[in-house]
Amino acid sequence: SLHDEIAKVVRSARVKRLGIQAEALTVADRAALGKGLRGVRLLAAPPICADLRVRKQADELALIEKATRIAEAAYRATLKTLRLGQTELEIAGRLEYEMKRRGSTEPAFGSIVALDANAALPHAVPGTRKLRKGCTLLVDWGATYRFYRSDLTRTVFIASIPPRMEEVYATVLTAQRRAIAAIKPGVKLCDVDAVARNHIDEAGYGEFFNHGLGHGLGLNVHEAPSLRWSSQETFREGMIVTVEPGIYLP
Repeated sequence: SLHDEIAKVVRSARVKRLGIQAEALTVADRAALGKGLRGVRLLAAPPICADLRVRKQADELALIEKATRIAEAAYRATLKTLRLGQTELEIAGRLEYEMKRRGSTEPAFGSIVALDANAALPHAVPGTRKLRKGCTLLVDWGATYRFYRSDLTRTVFIASIPPRMEEVYATVLTAQRRAIAAIKPGVKLCDVDAVARNHIDEAGYGEFFNHGLGHGLGLNVHEAPSLRWSSQETFREGMIVTVEPGIYLP
């Protein structure tokens, strides 16, 4: 087993203290590893790997871009198949099929296809709600290409756009564009979050934007750095983040 092979390597290297990524190792795996490594101390390691992954190399950026292109193409193909009466689950299934057709090994995360009130949940689970005229459809999805992931969100209006939703959509889009324009090396992540947050607040929807602006992306769909109001880190070349402001109405 993998645990046995790890133990062999650790013993042959005469390691006395072994660092583990506590946030990624199950209790069962830790117990199995410890069983084969009696006399070796297992310690929660500092976030060494996460820190190393904050800045992407050129080949990593290319893989993330490829995963993004796959997701975009699959989304456009899925839009052409939308029909009234389809459920959120049907649309999500089609989207994931289209991504796999184009080389994605798996969805980057559970694809979110949410209609109307369900779209007010940042991590909505697709269900049996059906597509109808006048409804609002939120799609939050990503592809995986050679282990690297993408993350996109789009909103679709079916047949017509409710006036208030049109206003909200325009507010979110402007907030996103302003935040993206503010990103450059040396700028604090919290200051970029503030650009989007201030615009939404000035439009009267501040209380309905209750998560960070974005997050890092790579081998995991959520990784460092965290693009939020509390982050004091500054942007450096090679960082990659999502920029996804939102307004969630009750």
